[in-house]
Amino acid sequence: MPFSVNKCKSAGIQVIMVTGDQPVTAAAIARKVNIFDEGVKTVNEIAEEKGISIAAAMDMSEALVVHGDMINQALKEDEELPESESFYIQHLAYISFPK
Repeated sequence: MPFSVNKCKSAGIQVIMVTGDQPVTAAAIARKVNIFDEGVKTVNEIAEEKGISIAAAMDMSEALVVHGDMINQALKEDEELPESESFYIQHLAYISFPK
């Protein structure tokens, strides 16, 4: 799988992962298959480490896992989702990176 992901990325294909796993597990799987590098921290991890909101950490990483609860909350508040091509819908995780 990591070879295939690297091949796609080198061809300019954006790789997106869909999984039913929790965000921490989804991020670990994404690292394992080279969707993002081992040393890359997700926006979520940075926010937790620094004690800041995910919105405040958005410019600090290109890797984001958005849990379904975040989408539900945004919909309730009638707000747009964070500007990212990566998000977590219900129990599906999409992890991708801008070109």
